[in-house]
Amino acid sequence: MFWQDAFIVAVGICLLGGGFALRVWVNRRRFYRRGPGGLQHFSRYRKAVIISTFEGFIMLLSIPIIILGMLILIFWYLLVKDIGKGKNDRDKQTERIESEPTAHFLVPAEKDFGIKKISHIQ
Repeated sequence: MFWQDAFIVAVGICLLGGGFALRVWVNRRRFYRRGPGGLQHFSRYRKAVIISTFEGFIMLLSIPIIILGMLILIFWYLLVKDIGKGKNDRDKQTERIESEPTAHFLVPAEKDFGIKKISHIQ
């Protein structure tokens, strides 16, 4: 179970980090192409069109990668939290059963409907 959890967390972190790394890579390339006026400078028109299209595609691709990484981590956390909560509830229920033996009777006229304490016969 530990290795499965570690693998899921690693995949989520890698997707999240990879998506941000793609965005940083593209923005860094754009930054170093800028001139004094703040515009990007290309040597040829064809190069400008191809590179701008490629970088736009990479930026669009990075968004679902980041979202997928976040969803994997969020759902893993919620699942682990629910499993831990269920385990704690079962432990508390076991303690309660061991400390207070009860019998279940379906008698609607009683005060605590459905549960009646078992007492020793005198």
